[in-house]
Amino acid sequence: MKEILYKFEEFKQRVDTAKPIHHAAKRKTKDGFFYKLFFRLCGIDKNNGHIIIFEAQANSTLADMERHPSEYRKFVEKHAKPLGSTEGAWLQ
Repeated sequence: MKEILYKFEEFKQRVDTAKPIHHAAKRKTKDGFFYKLFFRLCGIDKNNGHIIIFEAQANSTLADMERHPSEYRKFVEKHAKPLGSTEGAWLQ
């Protein structure tokens, strides 16, 4: 089973920090003008062994796309580094 969580505090309470935690990001377009940056942390639930995913998003337009790498770095600093997460690929 896989569960997506949108509250970081809930993810922190449930994730098994003794097991690896991984983060990655991807960008999706909507109508060719609006973009969404999806940041995900993946780990194992310490209570039942299922995969849990924390997801955060940043919205932008085509004109603001160049700020996605800095948004990604903010997500990493705020969510991934405190948990010792390993970095994945930047998916387009």
